[in-house]
Amino acid sequence: MLLLAMILVLASAGIHALWNALLKRARDIQTASLGILGVSVVFTACLVPFTRGRVFPSLPALLWALGAGLGEGCYFVGLSRALRSAPLGWSYSWMRGTGMLLVWPVSILCMGESFHPGSAVAVGVVCLGLAMMGTAAGRGPNPRAFFWAFATGVCIAGYTICYKVSLAHGAHPVGLFGLAMLVALPVQIAITPSRGRGLKGILPSQWGLVLVAGALCAASFLLYLEALALEGAGIMATLRNTSIVFAVLFSRVIGERPGPRQWAGAALITAGAMGLAWPR
Repeated sequence: MLLLAMILVLASAGIHALWNALLKRARDIQTASLGILGVSVVFTACLVPFTRGRVFPSLPALLWALGAGLGEGCYFVGLSRALRSAPLGWSYSWMRGTGMLLVWPVSILCMGESFHPGSAVAVGVVCLGLAMMGTAAGRGPNPRAFFWAFATGVCIAGYTICYKVSLAHGAHPVGLFGLAMLVALPVQIAITPSRGRGLKGILPSQWGLVLVAGALCAASFLLYLEALALEGAGIMATLRNTSIVFAVLFSRVIGERPGPRQWAGAALITAGAMGLAWPR
């Protein structure tokens, strides 16, 4: 694996967990997520003029970018509802772990990534970690929390594959993410129940949080796309799940109290992710 790709994806992981923690702190998570997505669009648009060459050199690159945007829009909706339904550490672990496990089969069957016997052990470790997170003391079998965490994981897998295919057809990471965010914003507005209130209620009281989280959101995805352009989707999605450890740490900072099972589950998910990405 290229060292640069690893550095980029690990930086992306930490930043991604941080902006999710900021979103969790918002008084109205659903409308704050709209603001964060809007800031991400503006932030990325400011970078587009500095890109070189054609952003989308082929029609498939453009079409897959639109698919990524649809996935991103649904992801933001699912993310906000998952964070409303469960603590940060728990929901984040399930979302990222589910997304990783769904990306790997597609990467192997359709995109030519390799899968070694040791990878099966790593997948088992991830599943064990997810089971420990799901049965953590105090969480209980909450069907709503499980549903939104799983649905968000499906969206993560979907936009990861779309991003990777678009990049493989020559899309520029900055332009790709910018178009995806432009598509995602109206999708989220259309689906979010609180869309009638718009952003009027969040900017006066939470403008600082929204601006910082929006910039961090854009930075985390742009770093991830740069890494994704260098290596396979399965490996990069797996390594990005080291953000689960960051998320559990940040959950502690914002006042949550993850128990021993959650710490152990996060550690197992991360160990399994590293095992899947380890070169053989």
